[in-house]
Amino acid sequence: MINVEVPAKPPLEQVVPLQEAIRCAEKELGQQGRVLVRYSGTQAICRVMVESMDAQMTNRLADHLAGIVREHVH
Repeated sequence: MINVEVPAKPPLEQVVPLQEAIRCAEKELGQQGRVLVRYSGTQAICRVMVESMDAQMTNRLADHLAGIVREHVH
């Protein structure tokens, strides 16, 4: 899990580049993992979680998604 500090919390469904990246990550993972991206309820943080049996893939996808959050959530 990667916690990304965010200055605002726009609806994640409206952050098109993030939604596209989540769909791509889910497709790559298939049935072998999952992706969860959500805001903290108490902090100015977006939590990016990727789970799979392949640590390298998990880290790569989580880093990519966190980068998109940093770039597009403001």
